[in-house]
Amino acid sequence: MAHRPISPGNRPSLRRTAPLASGLAALRANDPAAAEGFFRLVLRQRPDDPDALHGLGKALHDQARLNEAIAVFEQAATQGADAPRARYHLGLLRLLRGDYKAGWQGWEARPSVLNFPKLPIPRWNGDPMPGRRLLLLGEQGYGDVIQFGRFLPDAAQRSGAEVTFGCAPPLLPLLGSFCAKHGIKALTGQVHPTAFDAYAWVGSLPYLLGATSGNATAYLSADPERVAAWRRRRPRQALCVGLCWEGRASHPQDAQRSIAPEVLRPLFDLSDITLIGLQAPPIKRPAPAQSLGMDWGPEIMDFGTAAAMLSALDLLVTVDTAMAHVAGALGLPALVLLPHVPDWRWGLSAETSNWYGSLRLLRQQNPGDWSAPVAAITAALSA
Repeated sequence: MAHRPISPGNRPSLRRTAPLASGLAALRANDPAAAEGFFRLVLRQRPDDPDALHGLGKALHDQARLNEAIAVFEQAATQGADAPRARYHLGLLRLLRGDYKAGWQGWEARPSVLNFPKLPIPRWNGDPMPGRRLLLLGEQGYGDVIQFGRFLPDAAQRSGAEVTFGCAPPLLPLLGSFCAKHGIKALTGQVHPTAFDAYAWVGSLPYLLGATSGNATAYLSADPERVAAWRRRRPRQALCVGLCWEGRASHPQDAQRSIAPEVLRPLFDLSDITLIGLQAPPIKRPAPAQSLGMDWGPEIMDFGTAAAMLSALDLLVTVDTAMAHVAGALGLPALVLLPHVPDWRWGLSAETSNWYGSLRLLRQQNPGDWSAPVAAITAALSA
């Protein structure tokens, strides 16, 4: 759940600025309880302050007090306190609770909240448009594009249009063949929107197509020759487990989802297992010396390479990052470590994912405490 700071255009009084800034700082420091106190202090003086309302909603969300968070964001939306941002956060909360129909509606506020580029052509409304050209665009992180890429064939069928999918270059080796199989042209680089009749962001496809749940069926595949090449490089006898412990540092929830590699030390001591690093550079916190049997991370050039590596291994252990999406989309087994309040797509409590059938979700029992998920992984690998 993203949170925007005070707009430079606002000129709040010093009295308002100090507790508000302290609340935002507490959120960044992963101390939502302290943040809550600062935001409530602002709201006692200014009940309709939009930044304090949204900050309070985020602080409640991070403490797993979801009903209270929803009430705060509903208040913000009713009062017009940056209503699009309130609708967006309500959408995220409803998606987290599994209410996809209502959640997608709020999710549709994200282009304005996250400052997506504005294109000079109409947005696709989900209706058929045979004989015309439809541009579908990747958005946000790599994992988002992989997750929502499953809807590309359905969008092409529904629209009846000539469909082009624009994505970031690292994704093309993984998604290109999938698109070609369904008659969709995939490209990277500069796209000229005026060559198309309408467009949609890939994350809008479940809303436009009326999807009310995820689909756990695998839908991507790795290149067989590249898989064979990586299989020749792995130890033949040992159980080979890929390991990914951190995500993109710029992600708003990275402090909650990434793990210091030392926390995974119980895995390093297991016998008859070869841990293979899949952490692509840059790495904030490298794994301790001699903890990995092999390190393939520096050789990950794109997601086609990542898919081949994963397909050559026996299991993936990862935090919530794009590698989890790759494994799930390929139908490969993975153990995914999740924070106490996870990203919406993983839901609140289930051990399985309704987006990826091959994943097992291991959750923190207490905020910031990875001991239970790590113990579960250690037990699974020791069995």
